[in-house]
Amino acid sequence: MLRLRQIFLAVLILVGLGIILGGYRLYDYVENDPSFCGSCHIMETAWKTWKEGPHKEVNCHVCHQQNIQDRTRIVWRWATSNLEKVPPHTRLNKSVCASCHLNDKLKWPQISKTAGHEIHVLRAELECLSCHLPSLHAVQPKAEDCVKCHSQARINIGGMSGFHCATCHQFLVGKEAGLEPKREVCLNCHAGMQLKGETFPAEAPMRFECAACHKPHTQPILRFSDCLGCHPQVAEDRRHFERKALTQCVTCHRPHSWKAQKATLAKES
Repeated sequence: MLRLRQIFLAVLILVGLGIILGGYRLYDYVENDPSFCGSCHIMETAWKTWKEGPHKEVNCHVCHQQNIQDRTRIVWRWATSNLEKVPPHTRLNKSVCASCHLNDKLKWPQISKTAGHEIHVLRAELECLSCHLPSLHAVQPKAEDCVKCHSQARINIGGMSGFHCATCHQFLVGKEAGLEPKREVCLNCHAGMQLKGETFPAEAPMRFECAACHKPHTQPILRFSDCLGCHPQVAEDRRHFERKALTQCVTCHRPHSWKAQKATLAKES
């Protein structure tokens, strides 16, 4: 009888340990294994973008921190509804993103010292999802997402219409640099182009930023009045009246060099 009790107790202990181990493994699978979320057929798109994105090593619950009420609601909807796509289920708070991207640890890109995040996150206090995650887990903001707020900043230059805003407005440079494109950024593309015979001579006296003259979002093509803003004396210069050059400076002056071309002047004489 004693031996039977011992066998029964041993079996009971083994069953108990099995339940505990199975429960732990189930808990760990649900809480820490993204495959659990990906096992649902309606998560196919979200699973694919997550696997291809920069957060593919991050467990779902690191970002999706639901309370018991949210989890109960999700399970209830899953059990009682015929869902065809993922419904809204968690609103990410900025503090969740900050726990990785504002913690001064090198494992994740830190944003506090970048120009774009200094303006948008730290000063304007925008939520991260205002720009990121335009679609499920796709973290790269699109130009259309920028224009939602910057509606007056549409590019009016045909050749630049397909550019992403960050091509010129370098979001990740040091915050001291600011977001306004610097001369070097413009020259990275334009110094190698010859669209209308423009040059960028090293000895040219034009040392200010390109944006002082060129306004790609408002007035991309310079007018005579734009030049007069810095050169008002030209309007009183009789040489310009005689050559009828007061409507378009580039008739005589080669762009960016300021020197009138001799061939052009000889032709007009």
